[in-house]
Amino acid sequence: MSGPPGHDSGGSAARFKARAGLLPVIGLIYASACGGPYGTENYVAETGPGLFLLLLFVAPWLWGVPTAFACAELSAARPVEGGYYVWTRDILGEFWGFQAGTWSLISSFLDNALYPVLFAQSLSYWVPGMSSLQRWLAAVAFIALLTFLNYLGIRIAGGVAVALTATLIAPLVWIVVAAIPRVHYNPFVPFTVGGTFTWAGFGSALALAIWFYSGYTEVSTAGEEIENPRRNIPRALLIVTPLVVLSYAAPTIAGLASVGGWQTWESGQFALIGAALGGPLLGGWAFLGSVCSFTVIFTAYVLWWSRLGWALAAHHRLPYFSRLHPRYGTPHRVLVLYAIGYSILAAVKFEDLLVFDVWVFGAYDLLLLIAVLRARYLFPAPAKGFRIPGGKVGVWINVIVPALTWIVVMCTTATRHVLAGATVILLVGPVLYLVLRRLRAIQPPAAAS
Repeated sequence: MSGPPGHDSGGSAARFKARAGLLPVIGLIYASACGGPYGTENYVAETGPGLFLLLLFVAPWLWGVPTAFACAELSAARPVEGGYYVWTRDILGEFWGFQAGTWSLISSFLDNALYPVLFAQSLSYWVPGMSSLQRWLAAVAFIALLTFLNYLGIRIAGGVAVALTATLIAPLVWIVVAAIPRVHYNPFVPFTVGGTFTWAGFGSALALAIWFYSGYTEVSTAGEEIENPRRNIPRALLIVTPLVVLSYAAPTIAGLASVGGWQTWESGQFALIGAALGGPLLGGWAFLGSVCSFTVIFTAYVLWWSRLGWALAAHHRLPYFSRLHPRYGTPHRVLVLYAIGYSILAAVKFEDLLVFDVWVFGAYDLLLLIAVLRARYLFPAPAKGFRIPGGKVGVWINVIVPALTWIVVMCTTATRHVLAGATVILLVGPVLYLVLRRLRAIQPPAAAS
């Protein structure tokens, strides 16, 4: 490898134009890293309010901040379309780069198929008694519309993300303000359900908390479509991270302290909390905020992951999927492929996929962290740009803490069917690599210069 981390030998830079400024990038990163606390309120009742809130404050330091730091450093060093896949490939080698790309694509289907389903389920607020077929058709319509927005390019998708983010945050701010004079309960009591601690309950809550603070790496996959990415990506990551923590914790604390009733919390609870604190207007707005949340998260992830799919197709010489739209400059064929996959998986439940998703995205996030560590030993420090604080010791800590967290999640969630299923999923990457290598679709990596 002759260039710095993220060196792209494929020449993709000539085929993408910078289009998104700092504000759209902030909107897209916020969407993929958070999108608001909607849809998972049932975990408060399942784990206990105290444990749930504690993990909301601790998990960013276990996962979100380290991955944001890693993405910011390599984005400042070398922004490139394909992001962490290209960085991992160039720094750790072809095999591990392929694993990062493959595991990320698998995770994209496990995770992003959730949001059309949540959207369809939320329609029961307006249309009670929808059949399963009607919900599936609503989910497919949701997928088609948002795929089309991504088809038009990052500027349109980023602008939509900013508008939707403002809509979903506003009712949460109102809930927090309205709750202040109505505080009646200690939101941290009880700490666990029934006052007992179980490793299974802790593992489930930790997996959810880690999932809450994932998604920071995805912005790197569209590095060449962002104006001044060396500066704007690190700035956006550092701005978004504290907003994500507040977005999860503040409304949850407000609801628990003012309305209470944690035992009966379920998905969609913020609409009920809003109605209790601000009447039908706030309740309806909070419901609309949940719809905006599902929409903006799906929009952002389709954008990030379609660029990763394009990078994989371009590198492995799959011209049908690596061609860009002649007018919009977007990977339109990859977008269609994703839309078909999401439509097929639209019946998948969140609870069934969360643990599998954490196992998979944990694997490729750790490859990124290791790539940053190795880059510190391979390449000289750039003259300017973001660097993980603390020198090489800081980078080691930035790897070890998430690695230990991931091990704890795996140990506490490794039931027999989870262990078997996750093992099969993680082996897809190595097996596929060997098959493609045998078919000569993967060329040996060039010798480092």
